[in-house]
Amino acid sequence: MTRRLCAILLGLQVVFGAGASAQYVRPWEQLSPDEQRRARENYERYQRLPENRQRFMERRYERFQALPPEERQRLRQNYERYRELNPGQRREFVEKYRRWKKSGKQ
Repeated sequence: MTRRLCAILLGLQVVFGAGASAQYVRPWEQLSPDEQRRARENYERYQRLPENRQRFMERRYERFQALPPEERQRLRQNYERYRELNPGQRREFVEKYRRWKKSGKQ
């Protein structure tokens, strides 16, 4: 499996919330069997997306990769904090984000 594909698969774990690991980019051979299974499932889910959604995700991934390492780390930490929220806290966060975005304060 190519390095780019492996990176996309692990990136999809973040997008789909499928148990992203603290080790974000590792060669396929270094992934555990469970991580390989989840990566395959995420890749299959990605393949079923409409082409425009696939391109959107690829552009987001490329933008993420272009960020300075400190900013990527900050985003990873924020994502990990979000994952630690209980379902009610996540709903509250999402609702606040939607209101903020609707208000045009990005």
